[in-house]
Amino acid sequence: MRKPLVTVVVIFLLGLAIGLVVNQQRATRSVTAEKPATKVEPDVLAEDLELVQGSDGKELWRIRAKSAEYSLDQRIVQVIRPQLSAYVGSDREEVFIKSDTGEVNQSGNTMTLRDNIAGRYGDFALTSDVFDYIGAMKKAYFKGRVIISRPDFSVNATTVEINLETREFIAAGGVAAELVPSSLKTLNKEKKQ
Repeated sequence: MRKPLVTVVVIFLLGLAIGLVVNQQRATRSVTAEKPATKVEPDVLAEDLELVQGSDGKELWRIRAKSAEYSLDQRIVQVIRPQLSAYVGSDREEVFIKSDTGEVNQSGNTMTLRDNIAGRYGDFALTSDVFDYIGAMKKAYFKGRVIISRPDFSVNATTVEINLETREFIAAGGVAAELVPSSLKTLNKEKKQ
């Protein structure tokens, strides 16, 4: 009777030991796999900076930012509180856009601005979640909750593409437009008085 009891106890202890070893190896693997990626430290930090991009002796855009970080490996400038002034068309009319954060790639002549985007172009005012500028294509894209308006016209969409040469825009995704003829505005003002 002693022999079967000893065999059961030995098998139980052996199983327990194997279980503990396997469990320990799993825990070690998960800790190793869950290590957070180390943040790449920027090579250059700057406060109150200005970046300028030009071509053929003309300024294409100028961006001012509260602060910026640049990493030589990534070759992209991360900007905080950027304010962009871009110049379009033969008359070089200014487009102004500001946001909370952004990325500028001067060698690629591209930029992305994010969060609380607000801007103006002539009589137009605009807001969106994301702004992408692609200099080689001479196009700008507004994405997210896009609203473009002027006193007599308003468009809401999820994406708006603007051709900076022709000044045409294409709205897509849940597009809603509202036109307010100036004669209606005049009538509404007279009724209120």
